[in-house]
Amino acid sequence: MGKIVAIGGVTPPLTLDLIDEEIIRLTNKKNPKILYVPTAGGDDLNYCEFFKGIYEGKFGCKLDILFLVRETPTENEIREKVFSSDIVYVDGGSISRLIDYFKRFSMDKILNKAYEKGIVLAGKSAGALCWGRYYFESENTEDFRIDGFSDYIEIECLKFLELIICPHYNLEGYSEKLEAMIMTYDFVGIALDNNSAIEFIDDSYRIISTIDSANAYKVYKKETKINKEVILKGSDFRDINELMKMS
Repeated sequence: MGKIVAIGGVTPPLTLDLIDEEIIRLTNKKNPKILYVPTAGGDDLNYCEFFKGIYEGKFGCKLDILFLVRETPTENEIREKVFSSDIVYVDGGSISRLIDYFKRFSMDKILNKAYEKGIVLAGKSAGALCWGRYYFESENTEDFRIDGFSDYIEIECLKFLELIICPHYNLEGYSEKLEAMIMTYDFVGIALDNNSAIEFIDDSYRIISTIDSANAYKVYKKETKINKEVILKGSDFRDINELMKMS
């Protein structure tokens, strides 16, 4: 049973409490064990402390951390951490760093097995888009700027979802980046504003957000034009095939 929650980001001082609560609810446990993966952020200890304060301090989860940049765990050690967890949460940062270390440590294969086992896979920003197919990242900076995309490298992500996930969609530059990816690859894109998330359970999905103004969008190419549609929010899950249609 596959469970993925992809979060667009957060705009301080707002919180992601409603989304965090849903991630926990998916485990069917009151105090689940969560594995925090700070790889994309370079294993920043400040990120770790901040995350600990939320999931352990506020929600009472049992927290473990998987360091892939600061440490060199064996594959067996990684498997033990992942498969003993109820949630694996991948945080944001550089998508190229994240995918590089994931492949270096066979995390792509391990996480695929975790997905099949029904372990909840969640993430924010780079930790959200990594479950999709592709993404663009600059060779020079993690900040986005438009320059004909000549200075951007194409990142092949984990491909658990047959979609392109774009976080931070309400921030400057991200809509142009997503449109460029869709024109390049001709896949459906799911654009997520900060404080919104898309939740997948098997072949169904729904949109959740912590504020009314945070939306998710289906973005796709129709002939030579880019179409954008707001995805309706609601408590009910819908067939994922609705998202795959370019119409």
